[in-house]
Amino acid sequence: MKQSFRTALVLAALVTLAAPAAAYIVILSDGSKIVADKEYTIKDGKAIIELPNGTVTFIDAKEIDVEATKKANEEGYGKALVIEDGKVRERTDSDDQPQEEKRKSLADLVANRDGKVRLEPYRREEPTNPAAAVVKTTAGFVDLQSLPRRPFRDVELAGEMQRFFRGQGIDNVELYQGTESSRPFAEITTNSEASVFRALQIAAEALLAVQQDHPDKVTALELLLATPERERAGQFVLTPKLAQDLVGDDVEVAHFFVQHVQF
Repeated sequence: MKQSFRTALVLAALVTLAAPAAAYIVILSDGSKIVADKEYTIKDGKAIIELPNGTVTFIDAKEIDVEATKKANEEGYGKALVIEDGKVRERTDSDDQPQEEKRKSLADLVANRDGKVRLEPYRREEPTNPAAAVVKTTAGFVDLQSLPRRPFRDVELAGEMQRFFRGQGIDNVELYQGTESSRPFAEITTNSEASVFRALQIAAEALLAVQQDHPDKVTALELLLATPERERAGQFVLTPKLAQDLVGDDVEVAHFFVQHVQF
């Protein structure tokens, strides 16, 4: 459990590299520190901790050094720490620079995940028939943002999927026809890193739900996540296998995002 939690913490911290620490610090019995958004709560022997990026996770309450945690927060120790590259370190003068200059977006994270910065614009491939032009992403995937918005061929199934999304609190979703007849294309508006991750997970659950009832009608879900300003927040092609991995207990959504986002 400890290793799983540490992995989640590191990946969540990557979303806001070098962000100021929250006011509450949780100190574990092994001396390591967790930056939290607020004081943890205890339920059924588990410490429920909300991270600064909105992710909620938990560890065994016995792992927390209660006295050290209490003392650190009484002394305001949290204000002297920052998260950087998934690690907690002491604050320096450079950390007081404007946050706009230091904050990295999900797009920055993905663009640099193999150490290479990709600055090339999306390219348009011109086939023999100009009307059938396809825009590709830098890595060669079909650019979902450029797809024509046509209703999904199975209206009833599209309505079923949309009701599922909205039943889970995802209201800003539109369903269209994807690149193949058996692929619905979902476009979801998100307004934060936390909502990006949640929309991704709900999309996986929606695919599995319709797959269970209509296994021959839907083979994959094409997903585009965008900000209210229509900036890209990530695109994915979710197969039933990937969706099953994501909703299972062994895969963290932040890790899944980095591994499977199409850039």
